[in-house]
Amino acid sequence: MENYIDDKKRGRWWILTIVIVVILAAIVFGGFLVWNSLRTKDTNILTKGKIETEKPAELPRMANQPPKKEAPEPITPSYTPDAPLLEQVREAMRKGIDPDGALAMAKTLPDKPERADAAFILLEYAAEAKNGEAALEVARYFDPTYAGDSGTIVKDPEVAYDWYQLALSEGLFEAEIHISNLKQWVTKQAEDGSYQARELLKQWQ
Repeated sequence: MENYIDDKKRGRWWILTIVIVVILAAIVFGGFLVWNSLRTKDTNILTKGKIETEKPAELPRMANQPPKKEAPEPITPSYTPDAPLLEQVREAMRKGIDPDGALAMAKTLPDKPERADAAFILLEYAAEAKNGEAALEVARYFDPTYAGDSGTIVKDPEVAYDWYQLALSEGLFEAEIHISNLKQWVTKQAEDGSYQARELLKQWQ
C-alpha cells in the first residue's frame, strides 16, 4: 500500500516537472519572439531614416546637352558720364565691331577732348589684328617724336618701335621714316647719358 502511494506521488511530481518545463520553454520562446520582433522593427526604422536622409544621386548629364553656364556678371562701365566718345567706343567693342570697322570708326570720331583715348582703344584693337594702318597710328601714340595728341598714353620708344615694325611688315613703308626719326631721338638720349637709350640702340642694331 505504501509503495503504491509513493509511486503515485512520484508520478505527480513527474507531471508537475514536465508542466513547469513546458511553461518555462514557452516563456523563453515567447520572449525570443518578442525580442526578435522589436529588433527587426528598430532595424527597419534606422534603414528607413537613412534612405530618407540620403541625398538623391545626380542623374548623369546627357551627352547632347551643353554644360550649365553661370550667368555672366553685368558689365560695369569704366567711363564717366562726361566722356560720351568713350561710351560709344566701348559700346561698339561690346557689340563685336570688326578690326576694319574699328579703324574706320577711329577716323570718324569728332574732335573732342577725349577723342585721342577713344580712338586709341579702336586702333589698338585693329592693330592687334595685324592691320598695318592701325599699327602705324598706335605707334605714333607711343612715339616721343610725334607731336600729335596722344591722350593719356605714356610715351615709350620701345613700344613705338615694335608697332612701327609691325606696320612695316604689313606694307606700310611710311613706317621707315618714323623708325629713322625714332632712332635719331634715342641716339640723342644715349649721348646725353641715358642707359635705357643705349640698351635700346643695342637691341635695334
